[in-house]
Amino acid sequence: MNIRLVPREEFDKQLYDSCVHYATNGNIYGYHWFLNATTDDWDVLVEDNWSSVMPLPKTKNWLGRTRLEQPRLISDLAVYSVNVLSPKRVQAFWDAIPKEYRSGNLTVEPASTPKVNSRFTVEAATGTALTLNRPYEQIIEDFSPGYHEGLVRAEMARLRPASSFKPERLADLWLQVNGKTAENEWRYHAMQRIMYQVLHRGWGGTQAVQDDKGEILAMVFLAYSHHRIFPLFTVETAEGKSVGALTYLWDNVLKSHAGKELKVRREEILV
Repeated sequence: MNIRLVPREEFDKQLYDSCVHYATNGNIYGYHWFLNATTDDWDVLVEDNWSSVMPLPKTKNWLGRTRLEQPRLISDLAVYSVNVLSPKRVQAFWDAIPKEYRSGNLTVEPASTPKVNSRFTVEAATGTALTLNRPYEQIIEDFSPGYHEGLVRAEMARLRPASSFKPERLADLWLQVNGKTAENEWRYHAMQRIMYQVLHRGWGGTQAVQDDKGEILAMVFLAYSHHRIFPLFTVETAEGKSVGALTYLWDNVLKSHAGKELKVRREEILV
């Protein structure tokens, strides 16, 4: 097994993205354009002829030392591979990280965690997959009473789905709800970069809920990749929370996707 480090400015984007796309454990966060939108600098470890890759998002501390750093807006990365992701292969990638990476932290999907690790803090992503390839009634049968109470409130408030909107509309509402800070301004622009990348590929879009006066109360940007739904960005106004707007939005998503070969992380919708 030959693993080498390739700097971002030198690697082949097509070969890299192809590996992420066809990886047995691929996800939308691994694509080069998603990483470029969320981190300033990263390298990649490559096995042989790009059959396995591991992105290494990095930064430098105040002493100028290189460290791994989990990118903002990315829940988890991985050792992406079109081969069997054995513990041996995973460990080989972690062992191949150059010594210049002195420390740092990274959250990865569970199968990509190393058995032996000394330099880095590695966390396994958590969550339970909610499969949608069954009737809607079966999907929601074990949801909490709070979910169904939210639907009752939404019905009483006469909420209804709204048309799809441009990314700017969602980002503006998100910034309005969360307030203008330096961090939120960065997220505001990064969100739009990512959403337009997804739209360019035809992989998703916005969904929204409005009240009977046409006021938008909740929005979500959904991306579809690797037979999964990724709710990348979600926003709900204070008024929306009081009438169960986000619950109503998600219920519509589940109804329209029931019976399809898709999964979504349960914790991302049952908030």
